[in-house]
Amino acid sequence: MEVAADASLIRSLSYRIYENGKALQDLTENHGVILHDTPADYFPAYMNAAKARLAELAEENPFFKKVWDSQRAFAEIAVPFWAGAQTSNAQLGKAFADNQ
Repeated sequence: MEVAADASLIRSLSYRIYENGKALQDLTENHGVILHDTPADYFPAYMNAAKARLAELAEENPFFKKVWDSQRAFAEIAVPFWAGAQTSNAQLGKAFADNQ
């Protein structure tokens, strides 16, 4: 069961990545869409606003605080690694795309 679930997840992720790639290629090559990066100042502003709101909700609701504390503990370990891995993956992908 575990192997089947893992295979299903990988298939789903691969499908989504491939289909989104085809859709973006179609939009940019056939429909004049221009892709832009998200402005760098968006991310810190978003995180600050989200943290402020989550802190408010945690003060109002003990169960919310328990869940949010658990998610933050997970994120403190997972997010730095994941962010670094994604940066490396993106750079590798760009190197591949640039050499086509």
